[in-house]
Amino acid sequence: MIEYILLSLRNLSQQKTRAFLTLLGVIIGITAIVAMISIGEGMKYSLEKQLKTLGSDKILVFSTYTYGAKGKELTDEDARLIEDIVGVEISSPLVSVVAPTKFRGEEKLATIWALEPAKSRRTFAGVSGYELMQGRWLRKGDKYKIAIGYKIHDDFYDRKVNLGNTVEIRGKKFQVVGIFEKTGDADSDSAIYADIDQIREIFGMGNRVTMIIVRTKEGYDVEEVAKKIENVLEKSHKEKDFQVFTPKQVVEQVGKALAVVQIVFGGIASVSLLVGAIGIANTMLMNVIERTREIGIMKATGATNKRIIKIFLAEAGAIGMVGGGIGVAFGYIISKIINKAADKYLGEGILVTKVSLELAVFALLFSLIVGIISGIYPAKKASELDPVVALRS
Repeated sequence: MIEYILLSLRNLSQQKTRAFLTLLGVIIGITAIVAMISIGEGMKYSLEKQLKTLGSDKILVFSTYTYGAKGKELTDEDARLIEDIVGVEISSPLVSVVAPTKFRGEEKLATIWALEPAKSRRTFAGVSGYELMQGRWLRKGDKYKIAIGYKIHDDFYDRKVNLGNTVEIRGKKFQVVGIFEKTGDADSDSAIYADIDQIREIFGMGNRVTMIIVRTKEGYDVEEVAKKIENVLEKSHKEKDFQVFTPKQVVEQVGKALAVVQIVFGGIASVSLLVGAIGIANTMLMNVIERTREIGIMKATGATNKRIIKIFLAEAGAIGMVGGGIGVAFGYIISKIINKAADKYLGEGILVTKVSLELAVFALLFSLIVGIISGIYPAKKASELDPVVALRS
């Protein structure tokens, strides 16, 4: 087999321009496949990381209410009803708002997560990935105090935000009492954590909540507790104007969506590879025509049809493999460029691409198979040449 590979590489090196143009089609196709699938792989990786941050014992409750529609928003009362359910350890109402903030004269929009201070530690500590780097958690009775994610502390503003500094939120000054370690989740690291009642007062939100984070007791089935929550809220609201999500449901729903995205991306990129496959077939047919006399000599000196087929399939496979290797390298580089651009313009960790070892191996094998398949017809045509006719050409 090594003999055929070396022979095929030698033949390709004798026609550098044609070999390069043929390789180009494969390179573009594999580069596109690797780059596009890496986006889907990265999304999946980010989801898994976010779920790890959230914790497997959590249930999220969202309102489906929209302004002017039938139904009602989630309130503190809903959180109290949920907390009375068997299997629920804590039910924590949360308000999420994006608002202008100011630090040392610099104004920027930031996400504020507001919750009950007495429940903040029990909601996020431990399995959720939240660990304090400096300071403390919010406490009941705190007056205009906040804890901040790592990015807010490190590089959200032009200057670092440290313990004791004040950040202005809608004209009110809040003092930083806690700074969290980096969780790896862009949303968590870029958030400001405040008292829910103080934030609702500033924004005139009454007793409304954006979502309710439920933590289940140890030993209770999360899916069963989620069903109980649905029943209790539906009875209270008289209709299902809310959604209940468990980590398992999130994984299943997002997983299906990502699978569709990867299929679409892969399909689009495969069109480029198809063009490359046609290019390989065309090059190999040209080689058969140009090397007709050479094939005749090989046959006259005892080369079998099987050997001729192997030689041409090895050449086609070599084109696919070399093009695939370069394509994987380019795809990896492009994925890194996408990461850098996304971090700069969308925010750190919002869009992540990931080229796994499995993806690289798949792309290489796929390009090899495409090359071999593209070379089947030219190889068969070469093996069927009459040696006498070939020698006369």
